[in-house]
Amino acid sequence: MQNNFKSRGAVILATLLLAGCGGGSADVGVRVASPPPPQFVFWNGSVGGAQVIDVALRTYTFFADTGCLYNALTRQENTAFCLIPGSNSVNYGAFHGQINNVLLADGNCQAAFIDSATGNFISIELDAFGREVVATTQSRPAFCGR
Repeated sequence: MQNNFKSRGAVILATLLLAGCGGGSADVGVRVASPPPPQFVFWNGSVGGAQVIDVALRTYTFFADTGCLYNALTRQENTAFCLIPGSNSVNYGAFHGQINNVLLADGNCQAAFIDSATGNFISIELDAFGREVVATTQSRPAFCGR
């Protein structure tokens, strides 16, 4: 009988504690803001989201507003290395390329820089002044979805 009394007492105490913790509502004026627009272009079907790789798996992104390359290594935007608006094509001086999803060794697809003329990967290096230099490689990717 004493155990039963202790059990009931615990239930009553828990009920009183819960009742004292709320019951009312208050309008605190919280407004949920809409999320800001994405800062970078995101590539559909790519596990990297906004990241684009070169042959050495170095990652780059393109700003959503200008369409120009952002190099995380240099922390600079290259306003001469830009996407053609509304496309996956990119121009940088004499280089004309595309961003295409390529098959990675783990079976996932990743957005990558491809030379338009050859269909091969490109390599992006930095010159002595920290500028991007593009070279077409002999490495040919396997494209996703083809």
